[in-house]
Amino acid sequence: MASLTASPPSAFSSAPSPAPITTFDTNVLAEQYRFSYWRDAICAHLSPSETMRKIDDGPFSARLRKVALGKVNVCDIRFSPMENRRDAACLRRMPDDDVFVALMKSGTGRLVQDDRCALPSVGDLVVYDSARPFLWEFEQDTRMIVARMARRQMAARLPDFEHLAARIIRPDQPLASTLAHTLTDIVELETPLSESGSQRLGNAFLELLTASLEASLTAPGRKVADADLVRQAKTFLLAHIEDPDLDLATVANRLGVSLRTLCRAFASDGTTAIRWLWQQRLALAHRLLEEGQARNVGQVVMQCGFSDFSHFSRAFKKTYGVMPKSVLRAAG
Repeated sequence: MASLTASPPSAFSSAPSPAPITTFDTNVLAEQYRFSYWRDAICAHLSPSETMRKIDDGPFSARLRKVALGKVNVCDIRFSPMENRRDAACLRRMPDDDVFVALMKSGTGRLVQDDRCALPSVGDLVVYDSARPFLWEFEQDTRMIVARMARRQMAARLPDFEHLAARIIRPDQPLASTLAHTLTDIVELETPLSESGSQRLGNAFLELLTASLEASLTAPGRKVADADLVRQAKTFLLAHIEDPDLDLATVANRLGVSLRTLCRAFASDGTTAIRWLWQQRLALAHRLLEEGQARNVGQVVMQCGFSDFSHFSRAFKKTYGVMPKSVLRAAG
């Protein structure tokens, strides 16, 4: 490989027209050039950003493969932990007006946009928009397939699409698996399609995407958004169930929503976040005691995130009809 001590060689390659397939791989570059070149690749092929940063100090590696299909560009991207923030200042200096649909293939991500937070898992699709501020955080090696299209293309098909930012389409939702398979098939194309074939496939993808968004997201409206927020909040609460200082402000901040929005979402689920967390802590305590996984009740109190022994004992007896020590004693 050529020396990279001065100006590094281009890491891009492109197949000839009519339907170019562009590739980019930081591994052909020296380490000191990799992240800056990756930032250039993201700005050129996805969304302009001035505030990308690495999350850890380890070596950075990334790959991009873009297939252009007329009105739609589809990128297969793989990268080390990083953060990509497009804030208000960036919007003014680097305006952009595209819509994105990302398929999580591996790793995890956190997307915040429009006072909403999405935590997509592998197999999920998520929608976001470069015309408004957003934050993407990736804490581990990640692979995504991202489709980029002009806002006018979506607006013509789905006039109210703007409220779909940071919405997740789960694999079991209508047409989601078809959409995911289509994205995967597109980035696995070995040779470019003809110009007419590329245009037809791009148009077909836009129609499939529109149908999927209509079926999965727009009809239930706020109910779907609230249900998704509650699901994410419950996941976070369970992951921190042992923390006695956990409060709703922390949860809301982590999910990128207001405290009022979080409380409203749980209200639509017929409960409150605190009540639900208490129920989960009591259920965990009962299981640990019943299975004899603790030496004493005090250990369970700490392990389940309770801060008041007396309060725990009263709540436990009210729920299960017996004192905690009786359950532990029966477990032998």
